[in-house]
Amino acid sequence: MRQARDLIQALVVGRYDACLQGTRKVCSLSLTGGERVLVAVDDGSFRIAPEGASEDCELSCSLDDFSRIVHGEQNLITAIMQGRVGVRGDLAVAQMFQSAFCPGDGRAPGATPQGTSELPKRHAG
Repeated sequence: MRQARDLIQALVVGRYDACLQGTRKVCSLSLTGGERVLVAVDDGSFRIAPEGASEDCELSCSLDDFSRIVHGEQNLITAIMQGRVGVRGDLAVAQMFQSAFCPGDGRAPGATPQGTSELPKRHAG
């Protein structure tokens, strides 16, 4: 399941959301199969948080559902409402992380252009 961690790493590196300036929160993403990745927002910038960081919320879902969210085929909040993504903790924090996990142009100025456009597309099956 290292691919999930790599996917999340590619999503958050250099991602910035000006609306989250002054915010310091940690969200745990637990994917089916046991992989768990902690993502932090620190003054608007996203990064992978170290293991043991205190989390404010946890999102749990299958890798397939997460992939659909990443590729813009499913909205994170809608997936939560449909029960496809579980939330434990602060729902408002989960909503903050939508900008880290969803496609868009939320890269910091000068950041390397990694992200969802370089991720492999899902094949219809």
